[in-house]
Amino acid sequence: MSRATGQLPLSVFGARADAAASNRKNLDGLFSVALFMVFITVVLVSLLVGTRIYSGLNRQQTMIDDARLGMNLLVNYVRATDATDSVGTGEGPEGDALVLMEHLRSGTYETRIYLYQGQVVEEYAPEGKPYAPEKAAQIIASDSFSFAYEDGLLTITTDAGTTEVALRCAKGGA
Repeated sequence: MSRATGQLPLSVFGARADAAASNRKNLDGLFSVALFMVFITVVLVSLLVGTRIYSGLNRQQTMIDDARLGMNLLVNYVRATDATDSVGTGEGPEGDALVLMEHLRSGTYETRIYLYQGQVVEEYAPEGKPYAPEKAAQIIASDSFSFAYEDGLLTITTDAGTTEVALRCAKGGA
């Protein structure tokens, strides 16, 4: 303070103004950092949630695709052997078996489709040979397997759904 006037020197006011400006800059910088951290947190949480949602949807689509593939394989087996006297039934280890027969010069061969330990399986063997489910190829996971043949239409039902195959052999085709 000036002794004669009782006022503070100008340098003190300048120092106070500089300190206030410095504090405001520090607060502005702190606010900017906090806002940036909130933004990063929101982006990371959104990314995490989006990844989990996509993973769930992808898993579900894969299960649907696997089921559709299995049902299409069943249809293709039937269509590949669609000839006169080619569709029959047999007794599988866990119920009825759909038997698709191929009559060749070397003998008759069967493609047997049946339920075994929670799987619909396919086994290719000469006619009359005993069932060997441990050697069968898995087609689709299912706890149920049934089929019905009526008026030239074969209906196959599993846990994945029901599919129908119109057989040419029912109309006398070979």
